[in-house]
Amino acid sequence: MKKLICLLACALFLTAQASDFKEDFSKGLPSSAPSSDTKVTLSSGEWLINGVCANTQNGNAVARMNVAGATLTTPPISKASSLSFSHKASGNYKDLYVEKSLDAGKTWQLLQSFKSGSGAFVQASAALSADDQQDVLFRFRCAAATVYIDDVCITYSTMASAPTRQASMRVALRADSSMMLSGNEVYLQMLKGDGDGRLLVCQKDTTHAWTPEDGTCYTGSFLKTIDDEKWIISSNDADTVKVSSLDAGEQYIFSVFEYNGDGNDRNYLTPAYSLAVKTLEVPSITCNKAVLDFKNTKLAETKKMTIKLKAKYLSQFSTPITLTTAQEVFRVEPNTISTEVASFDSLLTISFTPIDYQAYVDTLLITTAEASCRVILKGQGAANSNHSYFISPQGSDSQGDGSIDAPWYNLQKAVDAAAPGDVIYCRGGEYFPDMMKDGSKTTVRITTSGTAQQPITITAYEDEMPVMNFKSQQPKLDGQRGVLLTGDYWHINGIHFTRAGDNAIKLEGSHNVIRSCTFSYNFDTGLQLGFGHDFSDSGHGSSNDGSWCAYNDIIDCDSYRNCDYDTNYGSDADGFACKMHNGKGNRFIRCRAWENSDDAWDLYETDYAVVLIECWAWRSGKAEDHAWVRDVVAVSHGFSGNGNAIKMGGNGTGGSSKGKHEAWYCVAFNCDKSGSVKGFDQNSHSGGEKLVNCLAFGNGYDFMFERASANSEYYNNVCLGRQEVAGGSESHNAVGSATDKGWKNHLISGISASDYISLSEEDAKAPRGEDGSLPKRFARLKSTSKLVDAGIFQESPYQDEFPFLSRQYYGAAPDIGPYELEEGSLLHRPQVIFDTQAADEAVLYYESSASQASIHFTSKHAGRAVLQLYDMQGRCLSQIFDMPTAAMAIYDIPFAVSDLAPGTYLLRLRAAASNKVLPLLIRK
Repeated sequence: MKKLICLLACALFLTAQASDFKEDFSKGLPSSAPSSDTKVTLSSGEWLINGVCANTQNGNAVARMNVAGATLTTPPISKASSLSFSHKASGNYKDLYVEKSLDAGKTWQLLQSFKSGSGAFVQASAALSADDQQDVLFRFRCAAATVYIDDVCITYSTMASAPTRQASMRVALRADSSMMLSGNEVYLQMLKGDGDGRLLVCQKDTTHAWTPEDGTCYTGSFLKTIDDEKWIISSNDADTVKVSSLDAGEQYIFSVFEYNGDGNDRNYLTPAYSLAVKTLEVPSITCNKAVLDFKNTKLAETKKMTIKLKAKYLSQFSTPITLTTAQEVFRVEPNTISTEVASFDSLLTISFTPIDYQAYVDTLLITTAEASCRVILKGQGAANSNHSYFISPQGSDSQGDGSIDAPWYNLQKAVDAAAPGDVIYCRGGEYFPDMMKDGSKTTVRITTSGTAQQPITITAYEDEMPVMNFKSQQPKLDGQRGVLLTGDYWHINGIHFTRAGDNAIKLEGSHNVIRSCTFSYNFDTGLQLGFGHDFSDSGHGSSNDGSWCAYNDIIDCDSYRNCDYDTNYGSDADGFACKMHNGKGNRFIRCRAWENSDDAWDLYETDYAVVLIECWAWRSGKAEDHAWVRDVVAVSHGFSGNGNAIKMGGNGTGGSSKGKHEAWYCVAFNCDKSGSVKGFDQNSHSGGEKLVNCLAFGNGYDFMFERASANSEYYNNVCLGRQEVAGGSESHNAVGSATDKGWKNHLISGISASDYISLSEEDAKAPRGEDGSLPKRFARLKSTSKLVDAGIFQESPYQDEFPFLSRQYYGAAPDIGPYELEEGSLLHRPQVIFDTQAADEAVLYYESSASQASIHFTSKHAGRAVLQLYDMQGRCLSQIFDMPTAAMAIYDIPFAVSDLAPGTYLLRLRAAASNKVLPLLIRK
């Protein structure tokens, strides 16, 4: 059957996650315990206490239950599943009860009891059994006096409530009351239920056997293939949906599911309402493909592809098939079909023979006197031919040939066949790889390479949703990876890799692009670049010259809930990692990592600089996020995850990290396993770092850069919590409160979470845009924030290569933090006042209305650069910059001009062996 066509919009799908209600009793409790029920406002909301007061234990604020029978009651919480907290007592074996109430506190049900004793705080947990219950109260009650409670965390579902009235539908009617139904299309009028929208599904058989998963948001480019002859047509709030390219005289079953919520919170009402529709028995011609793309084909060579033609209810069919083309590069066989049969299937072979290095686009028009259809033909004349291979969950390695009509099953089968320029299309659905390349492991091994001009591509087919599930690897605990990529010039797009026995993808090759992929529930880091602790084990020599595992780009990817299991349970699995002797030029762009057992990003033991651009990291190192491991193996070890967000290096046992790492427009938050975990963490890295327009909050330390380095730079960053920054070049950063261990130059203080529209994890997890961009509410400034127009120009050097990273500035100056408030008039980049074309180049940007300028230079050789400002009498007024520079590195140095009187000045730049003097004219 030809692919159904539905004119709707495009995005992704996400899997449901839980959220946490947290309280650490750091503020809001009274200093003396009330003897009756008393409402208090804590950081998490309004609690009810009786016999409870504030207390401090080992420097931490806790809740103290002062008398026997004291109670500590939470605000109402819906859909709660589990509780964790810490407790201790003065004295031993004091009973502590956890209870719940479904009637606003009138009656209470005991959930679990605990024995509390003296000594250190003990971690405890309880199942709350309230997954489907609304507005539940939970309380702690002690049987004896002097029990201490801290770090309460209740996990609850953010899933929207299911609608109560299912949608229905009917065939829409025209003005004359006739049905809007033909042989090839139907208009369905939605009779809406009481939800936010509805999911429409179509299948060709007579029974409905598919149900959507709660917490999965099917959005984006439709149609989406579920399996053979079953499709998702639309997901929206439309009044009428048009479905076209159906077969004439066939019965289709349309099913509609009303839903509430968006993204991870979506909840579907089941069972579905279903409607059987039979298309009209009218003359019809359809093809199984709307577009036939031959891609790159070598000049003078012929590439052939087939399409299936279906004709039904014809009274006659003898009209030649007409091919309209400017040149006869496309041919069809046979070019005439003559038959007396009213309905038939036919296989057409289309050939493409390019005669020039150009793109060809033509239309194959198939017509009779009664019906017609069109197929778009495309091809590119090239020096070499390319092939397209297909795999499918319904494919067969032994019976298939890798075509769309006879696909293979295993990705390894297609990888072994692919050559430079080829494309491997993965049809939607779940795969359980079982091909063993080395005879014992199901790891997909990619050892061949494409070229810069002809990369090899593995991609989801036409917005379908392929999932590579390696679940057979995990119970073996033998470190099997999902994919081991040692080749170069591979592009992997739009695939979900899950349940691998180690990394989902271990990347050791170069010049690869991983885009729009997801990594979840793997037994080690989701995506890891690099080798092992001893580079010589790689077989590439004793040290990395920078060319191994180099110039890889990871773009628009998500990695979550990865957790390793061994004696140090949880201590290794990061969301992303580039560590242990990586090469040059590796970048992570617009990626997210959350709820991983160790860190979100780990740049430990690097040999060369790594760049992160607009990446988000949160909630690392929480044992409660990894209960899924217990479903795979018998857990007998304690959880040891570190819980940092972005670890920018690592010097210590096992080696030292090198390279000046960069983070632009990144956010690290809610990594608060303990007071010592970090958002942005230097981890004793000595190679330097550059952080520009980053934001951190809710971590033990938001920024921890304890080692002073002249090669460290910090501009336009926001810290809402604690920081320790030992030294470096810094300016125009912002903090909640200033400290002698933090930034100082042009510092803004007194900012908080109230400066932002949203800093919630829910908004951070929201669906991406159609272009892969990150959600639009999270970390965006309010117009009232003092961070607006408070920064300096610091444009990344990567936006020319990636135009989607380019930014426009509004108002009087750039904003501080990761995103610009798009209000007011556009602010143009200050003009170039002076530009020398010498080998050691320096450019001064300045605008007369601005209070800052930016000095932009590139040093041809490694060494030290010193930039000084002189007046016309040769007196040095200030030293603007003095630090080591790398060869061909780009530097953008902020420079305050507001205090300079109008007139002419001299800027002197000494870089390596070069000594340049640039005139500076100040006009006011």
